[in-house]
Amino acid sequence: MKDIKAYYPATDEYFQYYDANSALSVALALAQLEKYIEIEGPFDGVLGFSQGASLAAAYLVHLSRDFPSRPLPFRCAVFFCGGPPFDPQAVEQNELRLMDAEETGPILELPTAHMWARNDKVWPGGGEMLSELCEETERNIYVHNEGHSIPGPRAKEALQGCVRAIRRTIARTEMMQ
Repeated sequence: MKDIKAYYPATDEYFQYYDANSALSVALALAQLEKYIEIEGPFDGVLGFSQGASLAAAYLVHLSRDFPSRPLPFRCAVFFCGGPPFDPQAVEQNELRLMDAEETGPILELPTAHMWARNDKVWPGGGEMLSELCEETERNIYVHNEGHSIPGPRAKEALQGCVRAIRRTIARTEMMQ
């Protein structure tokens, strides 16, 4: 993290989906995501990085729990460097509580790909916690050493590992048709 702080001064303005200290902000982000999907969809899958992965997972958890008989709006999900999502039911009560698979077990049953770094200093252990919320038989995992990032062409082995995990996830959706 120290290495990039020089490039991203604290005085600059940055964008995020929600303020992680505000249940109201998380609720608004979930509502905006739902509206976007309604207007711009349908989509075959969803791909999220970091906070975007956690937001997508929270949305899918919300739908899986509150509308279990309704089909999900995505056939698969791809999560890069995500972490456990906020519990949407707690958010509705104006509380912030991260989901914990040890308490809930797997909730998401769609095919998923999970890529994270074993040396992620931004969200250590977050990728694994998110993956555990997904059905074990439906998830593909690839762990790399590229930090809190999506591996690019300079990290050929890590990039290829991510591509393989995503391809297996997409192939799984095709088998389910």
